[in-house]
Amino acid sequence: MARSCKLLTAAFLLLAACAAPPDTARFKVDFEKGVAAYEAGDYVTARKLWQPLADNYDLAALRNLGHLHRLGHGVEKNPKKARDYYEKAANFGHAPSQTNLALMYFAGDGITANSKKGMFWLKKAAAQGYPPAQQQLAIRSQRFELHSR
Repeated sequence: MARSCKLLTAAFLLLAACAAPPDTARFKVDFEKGVAAYEAGDYVTARKLWQPLADNYDLAALRNLGHLHRLGHGVEKNPKKARDYYEKAANFGHAPSQTNLALMYFAGDGITANSKKGMFWLKKAAAQGYPPAQQQLAIRSQRFELHSR
């Protein structure tokens, strides 16, 4: 019994070693094709190109799918799905996704407004040196100071 388990484990490891890693060069090309399609207004093609990348945890592709669902471009508008895509990338430290997620929480953009969560994500993005997050944080901190006087 133990020998068959060892053989099965060895076979699995051999198969895993033979599996091709994701082709990052192709991913980059597909991502850029998706950007071009998006800019041309072909949101369906953009989604088709970005979805496999997002399925492999390409953080920019996750964020872009969030945009499509938040805006209803090429898909039915679905703020909850948008939040989920942004959050998945945000949890991996993607500052642009953290910023988008923060702005959704501040605005209550199809989700329950939550300024505490918004500030949490905005501070995380700003701490990474992401300029849009730093600018938003400065603006929001200034507003808070003005209102708290």
